[in-house]
Amino acid sequence: MTDTMTHPQESPATRPPHPQFPFGPAVNTQILGRIALMGPSGSGKSYTALELASALGSSTAVIEAVHGHVSKYAGRFDFHTCPPLTYCSPEALVAALAECAARGYETVIVDPYTLFWSGHGGVLEQVDDASKRGAGGNKSGWTEVRPRERRMWDALFAYPGHVIVTLRSKTDYHLEADEQGRHAMRRFGGRPEHRDGAEYEFNFVGAMDSDNTLVVVKALSADLSGAVVARPGAEFAVRVRDWLEEGEPVTPQVPVSELIAQARHPEATYAGLGQLRDTVRRRCLEDVLMADDDGLTLVRLDDYITRRGRALQTAAPQDAHAS
Repeated sequence: MTDTMTHPQESPATRPPHPQFPFGPAVNTQILGRIALMGPSGSGKSYTALELASALGSSTAVIEAVHGHVSKYAGRFDFHTCPPLTYCSPEALVAALAECAARGYETVIVDPYTLFWSGHGGVLEQVDDASKRGAGGNKSGWTEVRPRERRMWDALFAYPGHVIVTLRSKTDYHLEADEQGRHAMRRFGGRPEHRDGAEYEFNFVGAMDSDNTLVVVKALSADLSGAVVARPGAEFAVRVRDWLEEGEPVTPQVPVSELIAQARHPEATYAGLGQLRDTVRRRCLEDVLMADDDGLTLVRLDDYITRRGRALQTAAPQDAHAS
């Protein structure tokens, strides 16, 4: 016997949306650049990063590690920098990014990002140190260090502006013949010196060689994907900017100055400060330094919010009793 009963199907238009999965029409929106440039020493990563940054925004900060060579381009590009970091820990990069966000830089360059992985104080060194201590009962050390590494990535991608990182590649040499049949050694960049798959985290990846030629390894753009550009300059940077700016504009994040103002607001509530602290932590801005109530001492934004919230929580029972 066949069941011939028909059952009305619920229309997606009349059904209330799922609170966790509110599906809707896809919309092409503008995106912030999360750009990785990888290549061997001398391939032009820093210079190309500055060309891109100049096109992407009106203000650029460079977080340098160890050597500080990028300042040699100060006459060619307009950017800010601070003394190069000699201890390249994930925590240091998170704090540096928070300071850049507080100052409102539209673009940040991390040069080279590789050293926060394999340099002094970087992820690999911290894992090795933790392994020697037997931290957490885990001989590999990753149990202790992995959350710090993840926090560094979170801070990088939570930055309220464009981010460009340079990744050193292991250098490979190949014997090549030129048009006249003469052979010469040519230097190529191999795998980037970072954890496996790191380049896939970014929305634009370019590989550079010793001739300063860039190959676009990844870009969600038919115009850019697979492009080969010799000595990429301002014209190429504009192409990248135009791609990032395709689509509908997105609502900008609340600036750090406004978050600080909310923390100071005389009518702030305990619940409101709790929500503010969640926002600050989600955006990896805990290390932003602000003036304390005395106007002289610097205090971390996260510490200020926590302290003020505790003070309100302590005062609340007394206020209720007095009323």
